[in-house]
Amino acid sequence: MNNSIVRIVDLPDEILVTIFKKLHHFDVLYSLVGVNKKLDNVACDVTFTRSIDLATISLDKADDSRINAILDRFCIEILPRIQKRMECLTIQACFLQRVYHASDYVNLRSITIVNLELKMAPDIFFKKSSFIHVFKDQITHLSVKISDEIRNELRLKLLTDIYNCIFALITNLKYLDLGVNDNYFFRRSLLSGLSSTTFSSSSIVHLNIKMSNFDDCRYLLDGRLTQLHTFIANLDYIYDPVLMRVNPSKIRKISSNIKINT
Repeated sequence: MNNSIVRIVDLPDEILVTIFKKLHHFDVLYSLVGVNKKLDNVACDVTFTRSIDLATISLDKADDSRINAILDRFCIEILPRIQKRMECLTIQACFLQRVYHASDYVNLRSITIVNLELKMAPDIFFKKSSFIHVFKDQITHLSVKISDEIRNELRLKLLTDIYNCIFALITNLKYLDLGVNDNYFFRRSLLSGLSSTTFSSSSIVHLNIKMSNFDDCRYLLDGRLTQLHTFIANLDYIYDPVLMRVNPSKIRKISSNIKINT
């Protein structure tokens, strides 16, 4: 009877990969790397290392020490093993610097940052930041979800500066998704009065952005985004339907997919 028992390590690698695909990639890596050579090799397969999602890990004051211990092991023992295979990373903003300082991600092209507080943003996106230094020519896909409510002029100015730095400093960006907390209390234009070189890019082809004022949509379609073919704007309101009558002569003649969500 005992001879009919098959241990998991006796299964072919292909079957193990199929089984482990049903699990979260982070769980596969954290649980199997270092167990034994066979499981280690399976866990480090490109199936589980191409896209890493750390957004499900969040700090809870009751469990900070446990979460920090998990992240420390992941950064010290696992990331250096898989860094060359990583192409996509989804991460809580509060963990970003710890993770990207842990290794060199030469093939990382896509980053999604969630729960970004505005006070953290300058350390990530402003010109002299280490993030910009490392990734400015490397990242092609960026998604940023800002968690703060935009309640005052100071925050609105900081939001504008962050947006502009992303457009200006990440030079090979093709897909950009910029989201803000739904409690967005300002209705005036972000771009009004700014130079036409603001929010400009010669590489972005897909833009999904949270705005409040329809004028900003018109500014973004005036030719400053020379390669744009898909534009999605998330607006709270359009106060005057006349604003929807955009003069085609003022919009660069491109084959664009334009979607306005209100």
